[in-house]
Amino acid sequence: MARKVKGSKQYRMKVVPHRPFSGALSVVGVALLVLATSAAAYYAGQYHLRSNLDRKTLAHERALEELERLQQENETLRLRATTAEQSLAIGEQASDKVRTELVDKENRIAELKQEISFYRGLMAPADGSEGVSIGRFSISETGDARRYQYKLLVQQSATRHNLVTGQATFTVVGSQDGQPKRYPLSALSPQVDSEKIPLRFKYFQNIEGELQLPEGFEPEGVELSLQSSGRRGFNIEQRYGWLVQKS
Repeated sequence: MARKVKGSKQYRMKVVPHRPFSGALSVVGVALLVLATSAAAYYAGQYHLRSNLDRKTLAHERALEELERLQQENETLRLRATTAEQSLAIGEQASDKVRTELVDKENRIAELKQEISFYRGLMAPADGSEGVSIGRFSISETGDARRYQYKLLVQQSATRHNLVTGQATFTVVGSQDGQPKRYPLSALSPQVDSEKIPLRFKYFQNIEGELQLPEGFEPEGVELSLQSSGRRGFNIEQRYGWLVQKS
C-alpha cells in the first residue's frame, strides 16, 4: 500500500486523446462554408438581374401594345379631323377639340417611342458604343417666352455593370441675324458652368434643366456628343431637330 509522504506535493495526471486531424477538419469546414456563402450570393445576384430584365421586357412589350393602340386611335382621329374640316355641320369648336385630341395623341406616341428606345438601349445597345447610348432627349415649353426645359438621359446596357465615366457636350445650333450660330449649353443655362458636362454612372444618368434663347436667335436643332474618358470606350454623336413639346 502506497503511503503519502508528509510534506510532499501530490500531482494528478489526465490522459488526453491525440486528434491530429481535428485542426485540418476545422479549416476545411470554414473553407466550405465560405464557398457555400459565395455561391449563394452569386446565384442571388443572378436571380435579381434576371428579375430586373424580365420586368424591363414586360414594360417594353406593354409600351409596344400601347403604341399600336394609340396609332390606331390616332388614325381614327385624323379621319375625324378631316371630316370635321370638310363638313359645315360640325362647328368650329368641335373641330378644335378634335385637333387638340390629335396633338395629345401624337405627343403620347412620341413619349412611347422614346420609352421603347430606352428599353431597347438597355437590352440591345448599338454596336461599338460599349453599351452606352442616349435613352431619351426632349425640349419642352415652360410658359415663358424663349425659355425651355431640356431633359437628357444617358444609359448603359443592363447586361453591363462597369462604371461609366466621360463627358457630354450639348450645343444648340441655328441662325442669328441671318448668320449661322452655335451656342453651348453653358452659354444658355445658368445651371451649367462648363461646355463639357461630366458623366459618371453605372446604369443611367439624367441631365436636365432650363435654357434661355437669346433674342434674334432662331434655333434649328441640338447636337449631342458623348465621349468616354478612357482610351477605349464610346464616342457617340447625335443631332435632333428643334421639336418642342407642349407643356
